[in-house]
Amino acid sequence: MSKVSPFIYRYRGYILAVMALAMLLLPFALDVRPADPFGSVLGLAAIVLCLLCNALGLVLRVWARRYIGEHTRGSVRDAESLVTSGPYAYIRHPLYVSNTAFACGLVLLQFGISPLSLPFVLAVVLFEVALSRAEDRFLEGRFGDAWQAWAKETSSFFPSLRSLVGGGRKIKLAKRTRWKAFAADASTWAWLVFVNFLVVCSRSLI
Repeated sequence: MSKVSPFIYRYRGYILAVMALAMLLLPFALDVRPADPFGSVLGLAAIVLCLLCNALGLVLRVWARRYIGEHTRGSVRDAESLVTSGPYAYIRHPLYVSNTAFACGLVLLQFGISPLSLPFVLAVVLFEVALSRAEDRFLEGRFGDAWQAWAKETSSFFPSLRSLVGGGRKIKLAKRTRWKAFAADASTWAWLVFVNFLVVCSRSLI
């Protein structure tokens, strides 16, 4: 796993692109038409879950972007300081949780609540977990005892009771307003709109 995680981190963009392409092409390969999202209770439930996933992803991403600096792009990792305020006072990887939420929303939009959704959701979760482990190792190597103390109190993906009780003491002023944080991720929003557009188009073509 020590060698796999850095590889996944370096090529994460390509891996996500392959997963998205597989999600779009699978119905054509299997000659399966996704169910009408408004044609059943499960279809409506999938739409509601999709919207909830997107809302969670949006809120977490903007919240996190208010407290961190510029994203690390490509294969180079860097961190000027260890961010432990904002959402990072409660979970160590809010951006990865946000990514997972957006991906699950896309899967639900494409396949609804069906057996086809499960492998894609599982693949996304495992992918984001691998990325988080690579980041943890990097941050621990860079910040040492400070990272270990933070990690002891703050879980990776779900707020712990300890973080919920003590997290308020770590809150500092955000570096950006909500609007500036949203604008800072313009490329992410453009990518999400584009992929959602492709999903809707693929459903109409099947």
